[in-house]
Formats: sequence, C-alpha cells, structure tokens
Amino acid sequence: MPKSLIPELRDQLQQELQQLRGDIFSYLQRDHAGEFNHLLLQLEHQALSHWPELLRHWLTPELEQKSRRLELVQAALSQMDMGLYGLCSDCEARIERELLQQDPARQRCARCERQLHENKSRALS
Repeated sequence: MPKSLIPELRDQLQQELQQLRGDIFSYLQRDHAGEFNHLLLQLEHQALSHWPELLRHWLTPELEQKSRRLELVQAALSQMDMGLYGLCSDCEARIERELLQQDPARQRCARCERQLHENKSRALS
C-alpha cells in the first residue's frame, strides 16, 4: 500500500465514522426515542470505540448493520495507527489496492474473502 494513499483513505474512514455516529443517533432518536433513552445516554458518554459493545445488546437489524460497519472502520483506523493497514486479517497478505480504494475498511484480500463466502455457502447447504 503506497503511503501516499493512506491519508486519503484515513480521511474517508474518519468521515464514515462520523456519519455512522450521526446515523445511529438519528435512528435512535427518530424512531425509537422512548425505547432507547438509556442507550442514547450511554452512547453520549462513551467513546466511539465502546459503541459496538453497547449496541450489541439492542440488536435491531439496522443497528446490527451499523454496529458491524463501525467495528470495521475502527479496526481499519487502528491498523493504520499500528502500521498494519492493508494486511489481510486471515492470511496477512497485502489486500489489493483497488479493493481498499473501493472499501477502505476492508479486512480481507480477494482470495480470503472468496473462501469465506464459499465456506458460509457450504455451511448453509
């Protein structure tokens, strides 16, 4: 991964992180304010890094999707900080540049991603 591309991808990830934060608050306030008052208070006083764990207890399909994405974005930003960004979480090979440009939070190379989907398909059969 060319180091010149990392600042651009970091900016994209940080923007997405803020968008996810806003989307989660909006979802909780707009449609479910009474039901999620306690959760809203917790989220307001916790760092974003704690949000996926807090959201895990309130699994609506939309919150589950946003929570999973939040974890991926946070993981990618942490990997950038540690100098491990762009390495596959399964085989540790470099993730293809084009794939990271499509999704900067990507955690697997094309081969491992394909293998994961094949294994899931077999398990469902």
